[in-house]
Amino acid sequence: MKKRFIYWIALLVLAILADIFMPSMGEGGLIKVILIVLGIVGIVVAVVLNSLAGRTLKLYGHKVKSEKFSPPDKFVDIGIYSCMRHPGQFGNIILLVSVTMLSGKICAFLFGGWLAFLGVLFILFVEEREAIEKFGSEYCEYMKKTPPFSVKLKCIFTFTNIKKFF
Repeated sequence: MKKRFIYWIALLVLAILADIFMPSMGEGGLIKVILIVLGIVGIVVAVVLNSLAGRTLKLYGHKVKSEKFSPPDKFVDIGIYSCMRHPGQFGNIILLVSVTMLSGKICAFLFGGWLAFLGVLFILFVEEREAIEKFGSEYCEYMKKTPPFSVKLKCIFTFTNIKKFF
């Protein structure tokens, strides 16, 4: 658990360093504004996904309720987990790319794409393997019917109260 946390923090630090040290390629005002706005929207989406994933796991992912943070010991396929297998990690990936957008630099944004790629590899080759070992055939069946990520807005809006504002 601690290694996973360190991995995601390291990727976030790399995203911030990209914002600081990547060269500007003469991005004009409009491109810079678009990147910054998309970055802010992405951060909001990332926070919502992480919040939904965390709340769902806290409510349904433990055989015995605990106030402390702990990894789930019970398989969860309801709520946001009914439309994607890794909503929290998907939120982390969106956060990485969004942070690189905030600088308004195209080079930083492109580097964010590589960070997102590293995040996806980690999820598909580490997280998935651990979930299969932990939950067995139940998780394998879940993998067949549920994608690892979903970019459908319906998926997010269905499990939040955001739609009240629209």
